[in-house]
Amino acid sequence: MFFHLTEERMAEPNTNRMTACRPTVADALDGLFDPRTIAVVGASRTKGKLGQAVMALLKSNGYSGTIIPVNPSGGEIEGLPAVRSLDEIDSPIDVVVLATPVGVALDALETCTRLDVKVVVGVTSGFSEAGEEGHDNEERLRRIMQDAPFRLVGPNCEGVVRPAADLQLTFSPMFNDLRPGPVAMISQSGALAGLMALRLGERGVGINAIVSSGNETDLTAADLLDYLGNDPQTRVVLCYVEELRDGRRFSEAAQRLTQAGKHIVAVKGGRSRAGSRAVQSHTGAMAGDDRVISAVFRETGVIRARESVAAVDAVTALAAGRRPAGNRVGIISVTGGLGVEMTDLAESAGFEVPVLDETTQTALSRYVPFYGSVTNPVDLTGVVLANPTYVGRCLEAVAADPGVDIAIAIITFVPDQQFIEALAEAFDSTDKPILIVWTGSARSNASGEALRERAVPVYDSPARAASGLAALAVATGEVA
Repeated sequence: MFFHLTEERMAEPNTNRMTACRPTVADALDGLFDPRTIAVVGASRTKGKLGQAVMALLKSNGYSGTIIPVNPSGGEIEGLPAVRSLDEIDSPIDVVVLATPVGVALDALETCTRLDVKVVVGVTSGFSEAGEEGHDNEERLRRIMQDAPFRLVGPNCEGVVRPAADLQLTFSPMFNDLRPGPVAMISQSGALAGLMALRLGERGVGINAIVSSGNETDLTAADLLDYLGNDPQTRVVLCYVEELRDGRRFSEAAQRLTQAGKHIVAVKGGRSRAGSRAVQSHTGAMAGDDRVISAVFRETGVIRARESVAAVDAVTALAAGRRPAGNRVGIISVTGGLGVEMTDLAESAGFEVPVLDETTQTALSRYVPFYGSVTNPVDLTGVVLANPTYVGRCLEAVAADPGVDIAIAIITFVPDQQFIEALAEAFDSTDKPILIVWTGSARSNASGEALRERAVPVYDSPARAASGLAALAVATGEVA
């Protein structure tokens, strides 16, 4: 069950056909993220249809609650008995999913007003994002929602995912096999949510919950930020927004979370004039003044990423949960060139790369040949490839240096699994942030699972590690 500060949980729903009042945001989202019953309107036996994909993914990902397929033909779908309409369900429904053409979806939404429904997830498109053609649909949607006794996610969204509850309430397989963990994601774009979730999963970064919020006709990013951010399992919230529909609430929620020591990373779509036009046709949003958005983010402590890849890099560093005491960076590398590049990137971003303490240099000299360097950046040279534990010992020594706040290890091709295990042990030996740049993982005879299990921040280039480095510093106020 999710924890929330802003609203108290309401009484348990009654069993009448009509819910007495509109549920609070917190009560609706409690039901959404830990549902006992899900009804899928548009459930289908035909592969390729949204309703078929929703049903298949719910089952294949192990959801253990009650699933009710809704299809006019009745019968059986995915091995479950189907009802012909929502009216045939005479018990409370936590979540109704709309995966039908827009007219059918609106009819089903009106039916929900007569039932005991907590929240509706609108996968269906064809509303404000569809221009003139969607105008009438949008007007009808708003009339229904004006007095609706339930809350709405979407429409025009990709759904909801919560790995810890085996809940994959979406039609996209991009969210398969995610680990539970400290990152909550709110995205107006389902595809971008899928891209970022997949990349985070590849790095071993766990996901607490993902909500594709779509057009945000009812529940907004501000509602979701307030709720998900206050969950004790959430350490970082990653947002993709095209418009802040409730800017004041979003700002207030963001400020509360960042002041409580949590992190928010946001990508704002529609910065350019052409991008702003594209936003209109995507979610029907008005993008707003980008300078105002940037100012709001700065004032509330939100880390702004220019695009989704940089956002993933920032979240990867923050999700490990380690805070640097300052902005001094120690770098070790198996090759001089990559160490130089990382040094340049760090210093150009406002970090220090100081000369290491003499005690540290002496310890490093046991493993680094005379033609290497032990000052900072440390050039281990290729000799470590024949001695797989050396890199871990050198990383431990640099991380232990009193003049280092963040340690970075750069590796290329790895011929031996011991190499990775040694880095994992070095990560365990300190509470300082450690970033790994592994440029040759695809060519290596080693698995990175030991790093993924620990959620060690791993990057494939110094440039991407620099994005993670910057996020760590901005989050602690060390670098502007």
